[in-house]
Amino acid sequence: MQKNLEIKPMVGFGDLKFGATTEAVEKYFGKPQETETLDVEGEINEIEVWSYWEMGHSVYFEKDQDNVCTNFETDNEQALLFGQKVFGLDEAGIVDLMKKQGFADFEVDEEEPGERILFFHDAHLQFVLEEGELVLVSWAVAVDEEDRILWP
Repeated sequence: MQKNLEIKPMVGFGDLKFGATTEAVEKYFGKPQETETLDVEGEINEIEVWSYWEMGHSVYFEKDQDNVCTNFETDNEQALLFGQKVFGLDEAGIVDLMKKQGFADFEVDEEEPGERILFFHDAHLQFVLEEGELVLVSWAVAVDEEDRILWP
């Protein structure tokens, strides 16, 4: 069965919303092919990452948030953003699509030669491009100025 692969900034992924439990994610995507726990430097909370390599997705669960989903990543070429296949777009096309949806405030970070990351902070969304080609989209639940999570 084909899953809904719509990237929903600040809301979720397909039929899953941020705040989904591990049980809900497993019911939707199945058992992950790999799990790992990240210790983020300078952070006290642990993050568990479930990877679905064959589908091209990763799901992040924050331990201090009752172990619910707070972030998704995908490199699946069938993923949609605002009804459009995002992996068919170049950097200008991504910026144009985001601006049309009201997300005009972004910054670009060049990590290494040939790699650019577009950060749309107001959408809690980032796009990783290598040699001008989109290779990864990552998005997270919204947080306010006091770092309170704004669950969908």
